[in-house]
Amino acid sequence: MRNRLFLAVASTMFVDALLYLAIVPLLPWYAEHFHLSTVGAAVLLAAYPVTFLIVTVPAGWLAGRVGARRVVIGGILFFIAATVLFAWAPSANAIILARALQGIGGGVGWAAAMSWLTGNVPPERRSRVIGAISGVLAAGSVAGPILGALGGATSPALVFGFVGLLATFALGATLLAPAGAVLPRDPALHTTLRRLIAHPIVICSLAFSLADAVGVAAVDLLAPLQLGERGVDSTAIGIAIGAGAALGIAASQLAGRAGERFGSFPVAFVGGVGLGVVPALLVLPLPSWGILALLVAIGPFFPILMTGVYPLMSAAADDLGLSHGTANALPNMVWSGGFAVTPLLVAPIAEAAGDAVAYGLAAVLVAALLTTAVFMRARARSRSLSH
Repeated sequence: MRNRLFLAVASTMFVDALLYLAIVPLLPWYAEHFHLSTVGAAVLLAAYPVTFLIVTVPAGWLAGRVGARRVVIGGILFFIAATVLFAWAPSANAIILARALQGIGGGVGWAAAMSWLTGNVPPERRSRVIGAISGVLAAGSVAGPILGALGGATSPALVFGFVGLLATFALGATLLAPAGAVLPRDPALHTTLRRLIAHPIVICSLAFSLADAVGVAAVDLLAPLQLGERGVDSTAIGIAIGAGAALGIAASQLAGRAGERFGSFPVAFVGGVGLGVVPALLVLPLPSWGILALLVAIGPFFPILMTGVYPLMSAAADDLGLSHGTANALPNMVWSGGFAVTPLLVAPIAEAAGDAVAYGLAAVLVAALLTTAVFMRARARSRSLSH
């Protein structure tokens, strides 16, 4: 049962990561093809996380009411339809709309799939299993930029049509997987949220998630555009992002094992520190090869951080006698909100004051969020709660 369930969750997560990152090396292409400014490119990049933000918590809560597998199936179906629209979008408005619709499918599928997985894994094994899923996400992150670079060399429509076919495989795997364990039925959404937010480890985990979004979004927006202005093509950008994600596959496995031995908080903290250091280094006047190197370097820190965050959220839900749907959706909501807002914040700052100022602001925000996480973890320890 666990193998089929893991395959269903892994394939859903893989396609989501693949689709999300495939667009990053293509940003210069879309900016030129649709005549997008830096702000316009930021809107395209942010469209996915904006709608992801809106739907992920209701979807997670619904998974705790009607069953996660059913919600995953609905999310994948929506995802497939939106990806077909994205592949053949004829205008800037159409492609932004399609990207937003993809975010709805991704938000629904991700929230339900993660709760489906953690609800069927014993607490002592969650860190390693989440590490394995983070490795799958990293693998999707490797394939995404490669596909994006391929799309830049051939046809973006061809690449995103292929992603739609992969999503069809994920749908089949989900239909064949068992529903799994019967989890606690959550109370009304507002009651569930109120109980979760009162737990300090939930706030700690959300601070980590926002730190992740701020660091990655600033780099993902500004670095490819900066390299594009210097004449670096999409293939080189895609290779750099893909290489970083490839390092993330191994890093996530190590993070899962470290979480079992040392606890999930130190794992998440290490990931957060890395996500703050990279934009801090990009403040410096680096050559193109230095920027490409930092695009590689940031890759492992996202799966490391997430390998720590989800076991923390699941433990908090267990403390409160709740299903994992809403709990695991909250980091998604905060991450997507941060990823939506950060490009819209740093783009005008970069245009008005330069990229260095925008990178510096991102690094300072990450440091402040890590400080918040440390403080909330100390509060949880003082109350003898899961940490």
